[in-house]
Amino acid sequence: MNYSTAIFLINNDVRAVTVSYEQDAEGKGLKPFTTFKTFDPAVTVGDYVAVPTGTRHGMTVVRVEQTDVEVDVDYSGQMNWLVDRVDTSQRDVIEAQEAAAIATIKSAEKKARQDELRAKLIADNPSLNVLANIGSDGVAALPAE
Repeated sequence: MNYSTAIFLINNDVRAVTVSYEQDAEGKGLKPFTTFKTFDPAVTVGDYVAVPTGTRHGMTVVRVEQTDVEVDVDYSGQMNWLVDRVDTSQRDVIEAQEAAAIATIKSAEKKARQDELRAKLIADNPSLNVLANIGSDGVAALPAE
């Protein structure tokens, strides 16, 4: 008997999940997959989870590819426990807020450069002021061709 899988015989709440360590260009998990144990009922396909490893700080992040997989309790290899799910929701919110802020900054920079260029053109060639349209913001704008 494999003692690392014996928990599946004595507790129906333990689940086996299969994970991938890397993904291909299409975002699909690359084999070989590895199976881990967890009591967490909320782990779903696509979740990122930390698992024990012999590298880095003793753990790494992987992606769940399958849940509730059938386990061969006589499998000869060691089956480890998941460390925990990785909650990326806060990072996702922050990145979305940052993207919105960057879009606003880019828009403001473009408008400022346009306004600056218009002002320089008028200052360099006052006759353009006669041709320029005054925008709703009071800044001279060159007429469209």
